Amino acid sequence: MPRPPRIDFPDAVYHVTSRGNGRSVIFWSDADRLRFLAQLADNLHRSAVVLYAYMLLDNHFHLLLRTPRGNLSRFMQRLCTAYAMYARYKHRRPGHQFQGRFKAKLVQDDVYLRAVSRYVHLNPVKTAAGRRLDRRARLQLLNSYRWSSYPGYVRGKSAEEFVTYDVLKEFAGEAVPARRLYRAFVEQYVLEDDEPTLTLMGGSRHAIGDDGFVERTEADIERRRTGGDADRDLALPRRVLSIEEIDEAVAQHFQMAPDGLCRHARSAGRPKIVAVELACRLAATLAAL
Repeated sequence: MPRPPRIDFPDAVYHVTSRGNGRSVIFWSDADRLRFLAQLADNLHRSAVVLYAYMLLDNHFHLLLRTPRGNLSRFMQRLCTAYAMYARYKHRRPGHQFQGRFKAKLVQDDVYLRAVSRYVHLNPVKTAAGRRLDRRARLQLLNSYRWSSYPGYVRGKSAEEFVTYDVLKEFAGEAVPARRLYRAFVEQYVLEDDEPTLTLMGGSRHAIGDDGFVERTEADIERRRTGGDADRDLALPRRVLSIEEIDEAVAQHFQMAPDGLCRHARSAGRPKIVAVELACRLAATLAAL
């Protein structure tokens, strides 16, 4: 079945997820997570994308973001390809790092934005391991989990520069009470499932909102669907280069062997940066978008 076209438009809000290929691990260490967050921050700045929430787990990640320029596909293409290139060189893992193209659902408005942010932040305690814990242990896990935007929501000193905390404005005008109310909003469903939000999340492949919003979004997608190249996420170059071609060209330019790009030596630093940048621009298939 042809994959559905994306709906990209200015100021759209999306819940985005992407998993490792075959549900395999994509973050092997804290260094990997730090690298991904650095690439995320850089691409948010480059693409003028607004990030409301994020969550990194071993084999997938969640992003809740707004695209003032209507450029979700280009933003995700660059982010996923940059990290896939890093994994290729750091962990010697050629091929696709991510399972299919990323999934993105349109989010209707601020009411649903709050609910989705809670869903994103609760992920660590909703895993199989998290569900085996009692309430006290779950709260400890939630509040100590490092690879999430949640600490910045409930503790001002943990706020991160690349995260926008506008969701808190829906709870109170002042930061301290807003953070306290948001914490209570999230902890409400630490032990039990947030059935209303789960129903919304599972109600459509394309949208999160009320019935009218979901129906309009799905109808819009069906109108746009052609089954051909028009449904693709990106206006890719006529000839998409393979990673091997890029490695060979970069190695030739810097007068080195292609396998030298996989080394961690200082001499491979600049050539590797060039190879990653070219892959981000010309080898979108690496991230299977």
